[in-house]
Amino acid sequence: MKNKGILAVTAFSFIVLLFSACSTSKVANPEGKGKIKINGTWTVQNIDFEGISGKGFKVTVFDDAPYTCFVGSQWNLIASGNGSYTLPSGQDCVPGERPIFWGVATENGVPTFSFKKMPGGVKPAKITDGYKMTVKSVTDNSLVLQDDIYFEGKTIYINYHLTK
Repeated sequence: MKNKGILAVTAFSFIVLLFSACSTSKVANPEGKGKIKINGTWTVQNIDFEGISGKGFKVTVFDDAPYTCFVGSQWNLIASGNGSYTLPSGQDCVPGERPIFWGVATENGVPTFSFKKMPGGVKPAKITDGYKMTVKSVTDNSLVLQDDIYFEGKTIYINYHLTK
């Protein structure tokens, strides 16, 4: 009986965490200027790195494509949490739209953007894998998301610079 109570509390906590992480489209501005909405259509203008030179560095991001394929990608972030990103044509790139479910939350005082890829009609609650990035900066027309990855024994950072 004791295990059923723990399981119920754990399941409830997970559901609350899932909805709180994916239910809002506002984030506290890391620069301390109140809350900023990040819903809308954004374009990745540039990608740079911290902790490694980007020259000759090849990495697949979001279990999808090489990071270079994301330059010029459009991210359509609808306030409901539904959305998509669309990759342009390019070398080693499979162009097209990828549906996502996204949200923003503050974790340990740090604004975080998260998303799940949504294959063909699957409900967000059924998807357990997803991606999180730190919101490094945000204004009405610019957004910088930072992804940390473990590479050759150290953490490196990929910075995605987006504009509206």
